[in-house]
Order: sequence, then C-alpha cells, then structure tokens
Amino acid sequence: MIRMEEWVDIKAAYKRGVPIKEICRKTGLSRNTVRRAIREDGVPKYIRPPIPSKLDPYKEYLLNRLEEYPRITVVKLLSEIKAQGYDGGSSILADFTQPYRKDRRRTSDIRFETAPGHQAQVDWAALGIHIIGGRRYKLSLFVMILGFSRMLFAEVVTDERSDTFLACHKHAFNYFGGITNEILYDNAKVVALKRDREGIVFNESLLDFAGVYGFAPRVCRPYRPQTKGKVERAVRYIRDSFLEGECFSDLADMQSSLLAWLDNTANQRIHATTKRRPIELLMDEDLHDFKEAAKINIISDKLDIAPESRRFSFVDAPVIPIRPLSAYEEIAL
Repeated sequence: MIRMEEWVDIKAAYKRGVPIKEICRKTGLSRNTVRRAIREDGVPKYIRPPIPSKLDPYKEYLLNRLEEYPRITVVKLLSEIKAQGYDGGSSILADFTQPYRKDRRRTSDIRFETAPGHQAQVDWAALGIHIIGGRRYKLSLFVMILGFSRMLFAEVVTDERSDTFLACHKHAFNYFGGITNEILYDNAKVVALKRDREGIVFNESLLDFAGVYGFAPRVCRPYRPQTKGKVERAVRYIRDSFLEGECFSDLADMQSSLLAWLDNTANQRIHATTKRRPIELLMDEDLHDFKEAAKINIISDKLDIAPESRRFSFVDAPVIPIRPLSAYEEIAL
C-alpha cells in the first residue's frame, strides 16, 4: 500500500508527461503499483486478507443453534463448542453471535438481602405443553432459592397441585440439608386462598406442612411479584442457561440432567451479586435440621400417588438423598 504523498507524486508526474518507466525508477515502485495509482481517483486501499479464526470451524453450528434458539446464552454456546474441541475464548464468541442473539427483556427486580437461614423464595414457572412418549404433558418447574447463599434447587413436574407443591418442598429441603425460618411465595392458590382486610387466608395444606417442618410462610404483596426478585431471576437463569437449546429423551432424563446442572454449574458458579459460590456460602447458612422434621409424617396420604398411575409426577423423579452440610464442605474443598 502506497502513502498519500507517493500517490500525489505519481499522479503529478504522470500528468506532466513523465513515462511510467521513469516514475518507477524514481519511486522504486513496481510498474503494476504505479499503473494502479494512476487509475485510482483516490489513494489505493490495501485490503487485508482475512485472518483465520479459531471460531471458523464452529460458525455453521453456532448459526444453526442461534436460528433455532435466538435467546441461547454465550456461556451455553461456549460450553457446547468446547465439547467439540474449541479452545478459544468467550469474547470472540460473544462478538460473533451478538447480531444473531435475541435479548430477553429484563424487568427491574427489588432486591432485599436476608440474614443466613432467614428466608427462602419459591416460584412456579410454566414450561409449556410437550409430547413425551406419545403423550401430551403440561410441564411446570418448581424453583426454590436460599436468600442468603443463593443456593438453588429446581424440579420438573406435570401439575401444580398442592400435594405436588409440598413434595417439591421436601425434595428441596433434602437437597439443601435443612430449612430456613421462612419461605416467601406469590399469591398462587396452593399458597393463599384469598387476601382481604383481615389478612391472608392460607391454604390449609400449606399451613399444616409449615407447622410440621417449622417454617413461617410469607406472601409478597399483590401485583408486586418483584419483591421475590431472587427467585424470579433464578427462574430466568434456569431458562436461559439450562433449558434453552436442550433436548431430553423423557422427563426422568430432564430431571436428572437438571440436578446434574445444579450440582456442577448453577451452585458452583461465582454469583454476580454475592461474588461467591452458592455452595461455599451454604456453609454459613443457619438452616434448621431437616432430618428430625422428616420423621414426622402426618400428611403422607396427601403426598403419595397410586402406584398404578402412569402419569409422570414428582414421585417418578429421581430420589434426592438428604445432604448434610458436611457433604457440601467436602465438595467446596
């Protein structure tokens, strides 16, 4: 590529009638370069040849994934192509995929920090209707998060009935190895039947359950679900980082994959707010012992589904063992 001064000298000399051979001799440039400079109306532009990128072998795969799942996250895509042999970084991946990814609109959530062991938050998330094994299922996701540590539990079920709801609580208590002082909910019917001037009329099954296991149910204000922002953000995180772009052979596969993701990714990551791993902060959660409460079983008849039932439900999910805090101490090390 020639400089501006050289281009000006070549054009001026040629207009004065200096032969091209003489211009080449004086400038030291090749005949082709001089001829190109004479033809150009401006300084000849140097076009840099494309530099091969580590991402090149994976671009077709990435575009196919983004066409099908435009909200899939960079973190998830990075994990997928690393499994295929990619050894580059995330910045080049983010730059390449940004024009193709569809951003999910974020709503502002109100954040309330809570003391260790004080509060957990619970929510349902509708996952839509899916055909599995030739049958249609309306899937829901139960999510519970500990307010202090951000330790997360989730379970996939096929209904949102009260007995399913309470069984999911037991599975979450098992997973965490204990229970918080209170649990915050929205105004779903499985929680609150109505709310009037005299207060909240709780679902009797939930009150019985809370009395047995020793926690106080709390309900966020009507039309203000943002007050349980931790679990709202956790639901979005699961959708974006786990469910988006995944396929499952059946519901058991979906639940076992979800538990593996919780163990290996969600609860091992550095949380954006606490700057700590949830599994590490769990050591500081002052949870009530679940083992003692679990011995009381006054509502087991409400939690069981007949063995002859062929419907997938919480009883078909993998058994989640009770995890004492010592188990998490070993993992955290």
